[in-house]
Amino acid sequence: MALGPKLKVPKLEASSFKGWAFVLVAGTLLAVIALVLRGTGTTGETGCVMEVQGSAPLDVYRSASTQFEPVDTLRAGQLVDAERGVIENGFRKLVGDNRWAVNERLAATAGSTC
Repeated sequence: MALGPKLKVPKLEASSFKGWAFVLVAGTLLAVIALVLRGTGTTGETGCVMEVQGSAPLDVYRSASTQFEPVDTLRAGQLVDAERGVIENGFRKLVGDNRWAVNERLAATAGSTC
């Protein structure tokens, strides 16, 4: 009784791990793994998870003002942890050292208490 063709795995040798072809294949594989495993980037540690609203990116500042250059940018639809109830000058405090974003562009996700 034949079960079909057998899959033959090539023998791996030291020469298999040299050259640009290996770098390209390994890099592509690692990029795919990173995209699959990246998750949402939130921990839910504060109980307040916010979603970036609108279609434009949202700048993150080191203070509750646009006086300084942005320290980070959040993409539309991205989830981010925020401090519960900490809003100053129209900016919401995000989790992390000196991270503030315009509050009107953030919306609490279902189940969050912000």
